[in-house]
Amino acid sequence: MTSKSVKTEVFYNKKENKKLVTFPMVHLNHQQFYDDVKYKLDSLRKQNYTIFYESVRLDTTLYSKEEIDTIKMKARKLMGFHLTAYNDKENKSLPKALRNSKYANQTRENIGLTKTDIKIDVPLDTLLQVFELKYNKIKLGPCDYLTGLKQEYNCQQVSSFKRDDVIMSIRNQYIEYKVLNSPYDKIALVYGKNHFKELNESFKKKGYKHLKEYK
Repeated sequence: MTSKSVKTEVFYNKKENKKLVTFPMVHLNHQQFYDDVKYKLDSLRKQNYTIFYESVRLDTTLYSKEEIDTIKMKARKLMGFHLTAYNDKENKSLPKALRNSKYANQTRENIGLTKTDIKIDVPLDTLLQVFELKYNKIKLGPCDYLTGLKQEYNCQQVSSFKRDDVIMSIRNQYIEYKVLNSPYDKIALVYGKNHFKELNESFKKKGYKHLKEYK
């Protein structure tokens, strides 16, 4: 579901005297939605809020081309599609409804992230390592090697339970740890909306009281 404004929420931890504003993001939406996010983030920065944001982007300088190709194929096997812009019309591994969408794709630029903002997330290579340590090694087969990254993907994938545990729950645990142990007393958390179903309840249990919607 798309919207033209982001529904942010304010939480307050009285014991720690910390405020938290959550930004549940939709990665494909009206440009007005991202304009609204940018406006609100700019406003919060002026109030001395520190911005935390998500990104599993891989640091390609750490690997050879062959290693990067393997990581991308394993990630596709984990997620079921090759990760690019959600409205990439050339990426046929994405659901047709996404790649044919006329909506704008979320970028660092259109939500106004700056160099002072802080990425708190688990990079793609680490997510794969966590998966393989917790479950089993992701084995690539002929189907994976013969299917181009942007071609329609019909190869065997990992189970949805294991995928969601790593893609959602493991990342949520990391996000929660970084927020709760942060030295900053005012934080704006910019993350995909599905993460907040679990995170908001967890923050409440850790002493963060929901106050209101931020406008």
